[in-house]
Amino acid sequence: MALTYRKYGFLLVLLLILATKASFAQRSTDFGGMLTAEYQCSFADYYEVWVKEDLRFDHDFSQYTRSKTAIGFDYKLKRYRLLDGLKMGVAFDYINKYTEKQIYRNRYRFSAHFTYKYDYRNWEFSFRTRYQLMMHDETRGYYNYKMQHVWRNRLSVEYHQKNSRWSYGVSGELVAENKDKDLFLESILLVGNVDYRLTRRQYLSVFVRDYRDIYITDDQIRTVFFGLGWKFKH
Repeated sequence: MALTYRKYGFLLVLLLILATKASFAQRSTDFGGMLTAEYQCSFADYYEVWVKEDLRFDHDFSQYTRSKTAIGFDYKLKRYRLLDGLKMGVAFDYINKYTEKQIYRNRYRFSAHFTYKYDYRNWEFSFRTRYQLMMHDETRGYYNYKMQHVWRNRLSVEYHQKNSRWSYGVSGELVAENKDKDLFLESILLVGNVDYRLTRRQYLSVFVRDYRDIYITDDQIRTVFFGLGWKFKH
């Protein structure tokens, strides 16, 4: 297993190095807030349905910027011993986004993903690859939709404190978008979170999200989000 941990460590260090380089070019930083609520329901030991809502505010927490309503379905492959820890799923997101031109735009996103998790003592390592297809209107008031293809790869590490309700996690995600019919690496998402188990089914999370563009201009603003989340597992 030592080789596996080295690979995880190498990828995380690589993500941090790339993010540090990007931060030097981005001269302006904005701070925002996020509120999330999620409901998960598992049944038959292999299936899971979930619904999630989140709100985002930027311009130093003063302006609404986006809301997202998501619904998804996951299937765990643990009935197959060789695939234990692997699950696959699909999701649909409805996104309402407030733009700099002071208009609201609706976006519709479909996605499919594979996730692999490995537990070792109090540690949990996971990797997720997800493909997204998003439609958004280019002009308000017209049925003119542009298709966007996105491929995301996330590596996560989480530590569950023994005999405690607390857990801590970090993750790094590489985001590639289509440009001229090809996928190009566009941004990096870094997340740190602290979770607390309120009851047997309810969880509270405090997190920080840093979304960094790789190819940026001098006047581009980088937004760091501070968030509070609530989750109910049935």
